[in-house]
Amino acid sequence: MVNETQDPRALLAKMDAEEKSAREKADKLAEENAKKKEELLAKLRAADLEDVLEKVKLHGFTATDLRTALKKKGAKKATPRKSTARKTTARKSTPRKKTA
Repeated sequence: MVNETQDPRALLAKMDAEEKSAREKADKLAEENAKKKEELLAKLRAADLEDVLEKVKLHGFTATDLRTALKKKGAKKATPRKSTARKTTARKSTPRKKTA
């Protein structure tokens, strides 16, 4: 029942301060974890690359065999052309022939 005696504005300010400190802690933790993750992935990359090269030599894979698994480099997808609306041509009026 402590909350009933405190000013609602003070409670709101306290809640905002708690949320801000929790966000700061979460951001700091995420930043630290991102650095650790980069280091661990760098260590794993070398070992994984050696493993892949060994398997390529063992099975005799070629670039054509691995093309679907390899990352594409070079030309990116072109933006599709927008078709323009056709303009209707005005019909030429021809004078009617008089029939006798």
